[in-house]
Amino acid sequence: MLIRFVWRHCDYERIRENLRKFRVDAFFLEASREEAEEAVFPFLERDAISESKRLGLKYLWNGQRILARPYCFLTARDLSYIFPESPVFPFDDLRNPGMFEKLEPVISVDRLRDIRYLSMPADDEVEMEEEDFYDHELDGESE
Repeated sequence: MLIRFVWRHCDYERIRENLRKFRVDAFFLEASREEAEEAVFPFLERDAISESKRLGLKYLWNGQRILARPYCFLTARDLSYIFPESPVFPFDDLRNPGMFEKLEPVISVDRLRDIRYLSMPADDEVEMEEEDFYDHELDGESE
């Protein structure tokens, strides 16, 4: 699976309000059908799997070629949420103007849990205290 973009301190409207306040970094994860079935679908509810399959099939052909990884997800670093998204999601400036930061080089991961430990270059925003950052995990909101 590949990660080409990060949304630092993500505050996406689909995130439940009690989790949004933590503004955890989110990664745009691209997967093949096989990768999605093996590594991502076990973490999703049935309706999210259906949504992902629908989006994957819709965007399998981009008008010029077959995409190798049409199953895409916005995934919190702490895995507190995983949203199926279209492959064009990071480029939708009407919906997400300037939210995504391109990662160089592209990151490859084999398991979802690997994203918890990705090292990121510093940004300009003030970081949360570690005890506040992981507070929602203590409340059972994360796996």
